[in-house]
Amino acid sequence: MRLGLLLIRLMLGITFTIHGSQKVFSGFKEPMEMMSGLGFPAFLGIILGVFEFIGGILMIIGLFSNYVAAGFIVIMLGALFTVHLSQGYMASELVILLLIMSIAVMVSYNWKKLLEIY
Repeated sequence: MRLGLLLIRLMLGITFTIHGSQKVFSGFKEPMEMMSGLGFPAFLGIILGVFEFIGGILMIIGLFSNYVAAGFIVIMLGALFTVHLSQGYMASELVILLLIMSIAVMVSYNWKKLLEIY
């Protein structure tokens, strides 16, 4: 069971690091425009990109996994209900998978431990 959670945690970390790096290293133009287009303040695009990138790295390391997973849950719920759900399941499946994986990490790791190696 622990090996399964480790694999889930690593995949979440890799996925969010890659998606966050696209936002961070592209100058934040796209995520800021997307947030503005959805009626949110544009600076949320910067916050999302930085959190996804740094949170993904922390998830890979196993540092603050529960807290990072909680942030990922908020991000995925926002993405699901503002963009993807109206496009049907095929457009939502990755978001739903990342949401469920984040929930699994959040509820499975010990909240009193800051570092989860395995």
